[in-house]
Amino acid sequence: MVGTGLVAGWRRPAVAASLILLVVALASASALRWPGLADVMVLDRGCVAGRQWWRLWSGHLLHLDSTHALLNLAALAVILVLAARQRMLGEVAAAALLGMPLLSLGLLWLDPALDWYAGLSGLLHGLLVIVLARRGGAVAWLLLGLLALKLLHEWRFGSHWEGWVVITLAHRLGAAGGTLWAVVGGWLARQARQPMARQGV
Repeated sequence: MVGTGLVAGWRRPAVAASLILLVVALASASALRWPGLADVMVLDRGCVAGRQWWRLWSGHLLHLDSTHALLNLAALAVILVLAARQRMLGEVAAAALLGMPLLSLGLLWLDPALDWYAGLSGLLHGLLVIVLARRGGAVAWLLLGLLALKLLHEWRFGSHWEGWVVITLAHRLGAAGGTLWAVVGGWLARQARQPMARQGV
């Protein structure tokens, strides 16, 4: 009975994680299949100025090619598995929905020369920080340290992908947003636990 309960308890977040991954994969594949859809989805400075606000979200679901999409989807799958195991899929989904437009606006504001952006990697950096910070432990902190070194390397030397210049500012903004989310979320969680501790709950 205990084993059955554990399996059932894991099955629900696993299904939710699979559905999230499926939605993102379908959006990415559709944009690659139909270039007209990609034109409508891409984060475009002029179009956002023209009040096409959905691009603040949809630009993160668009990829330059199938390899770019597969790598980002694989990274998202790992993050979702970790989030599901820690029972924090809802928090990760909320962070993603809020983080997409904030990241987009940050890119457009901080890089006036940026005309368009497409890709999930900036958001993935933020979600990874949130999940690892919540997980804690030596391995998680080691991975966070390696991530910080990666960001420093990109900041110093830049990065390229199949002839495209990678917008490494998106990675730094995503990681910074994830760090802020983790710090504020941790503080709120501690505040919520204090009244219960005083009451002996």
